[in-house]
Formats: sequence, C-alpha cells, structure tokens
Amino acid sequence: MTHPENRFSMGLSQYSLRALFRSGELDPLDYPQFSVDRFGIRNVDYWEGGLPGERLDDTVYLEKIRRRAEAAGTNLFLLMTGKVDGSASTLSGNAPIVAAIERARILGAPYLRVFLGAPNVEATAAVTASVESLKPLADKAAANGVKLAIEPGLSKHSEQGAFLAKVCQSLNHPNCVLMPDFGKLRGDIYAGTTAMMPYAEVVSCKMHSFDDAGQQIDFDYERLMKIVVDSGYRGILAIEWEGKYLEPVPGVLASKRVIENSLRVAGESI
Repeated sequence: MTHPENRFSMGLSQYSLRALFRSGELDPLDYPQFSVDRFGIRNVDYWEGGLPGERLDDTVYLEKIRRRAEAAGTNLFLLMTGKVDGSASTLSGNAPIVAAIERARILGAPYLRVFLGAPNVEATAAVTASVESLKPLADKAAANGVKLAIEPGLSKHSEQGAFLAKVCQSLNHPNCVLMPDFGKLRGDIYAGTTAMMPYAEVVSCKMHSFDDAGQQIDFDYERLMKIVVDSGYRGILAIEWEGKYLEPVPGVLASKRVIENSLRVAGESI
C-alpha cells in the first residue's frame, strides 16, 4: 500500500457515521463521496455492521462499493470484521474470518481489522495459542493480498498492547500487523500504544467526547500523537467517532481538529 508524500494522512471509519446508516440517511454506496465532500477525507474504511447483512457475500454488491470508492477518488483501505478465535488452530475454526478475507479481497481493501479472542490462560500459553490460530489466517490473507490488522479488545490479554506486540513478534508474519485503538486498550493506554507502534500499519484514533475548548477529555491526544510521531510510523490516522453527545458529522469534524492540532504540537501535519 502506498501513501501520499506527507508522512500522515487522515482516514475515516464508517463506524463514525453509524447513526446515518442505521437511519437510512446515508447509503453505504454513497459513503466514499460523502467523506470527500463533507470532510475532505479520501481514506475510508468499511465496517461489516454498516453493510446490509444479506449482501455481505454478494460479490456484485461488494464490487459496486469498490467501483464507487474508486469513482470518488478514495482509498478503501480497510474492512472491519469480528473476532479471531484464539483457541482454534485451523481455518475451519475461524470460518467467519476466512469469509471476511474474501470480502476484503473483492473490495480491494489491503487491511482486514480483526479482534483477537486470546484464550483466558497464562500469558505465555495465550501467546502460543494465538500464534497458532493466526498463522493459517495470515497465510490465507497473504494469498489474497490482504493483511490482518489486530485491534485491541474482546479478551483480557488482547486488551493489552504489550501482549499484542508479543503475539506479532512471535508470529513474525508480514501479513499480520497491529492497529492501535486508544479506546480499546486497558490499563496504561500510553504504554500500550508505545508497545504496539513497532508493529502498527494503521492507527484508529478513537474519540468519545470533548470539553468546551474542543479537547478530547478521555485521552491526552497530544501525548498520543507524540508517541505515534516518535515511533517513526507513516500512514493513516483513522477517525473513529464513538461519542454520544454530538451528531456524527460534528463529531467527525471535531475529531479531525483534535488530530490536526495534536500533530501540529508534535511538529507534524497532515
């Protein structure tokens, strides 16, 4: 995947606009052009929950999404799917992820966002089981031109950035990378983000709420962006607005300003 000359580019998660899709106000097919027109953002991801359930495996529909993204001049960089069963070591044990890899291939999305359901056992054993589960999936993804991007969450171990870094280090597979999400890490999110960054190829910039000055009150974004900058990362910073007290469009715009301002403090820009 290539990136523009700038070190960073802004991305948008379809999940940020979930209320518009649920109400029918915005059609998934129109989402790429909407992102460009309303936000000036040309990197977009899709979320399986934001697509008609009966059309998830409709090749014609998925190809239409791909064409609409291309026509809008956008980069459909990622598809969000569900959980890898960290106790299943065969492809058949993770059939939903295998199906999602095929969807990402049809969409032309180079990344497939997954969660890791690491088994609730001692950490070293959980790493070993996770690696055994991810290896065949990463091989399958590689054969389809897709990379698995693991986001924190869904199990005790996989909510920890250091654990996910250990899994990536142990697996050592070019088609299995990490996707830090500030809102999904538990414990010290700054240490967790730092641990994940050497393996990160996408960053999900989660936002929940803002104070009267427009600052994100749940996270120190200036500190987080400095961690990202200092890591040497180059690529997409994807807005994922998850708040309740702003409508989707104002929430995305407020999120965009926080990222831009925090990067500026760190001496970078988009």
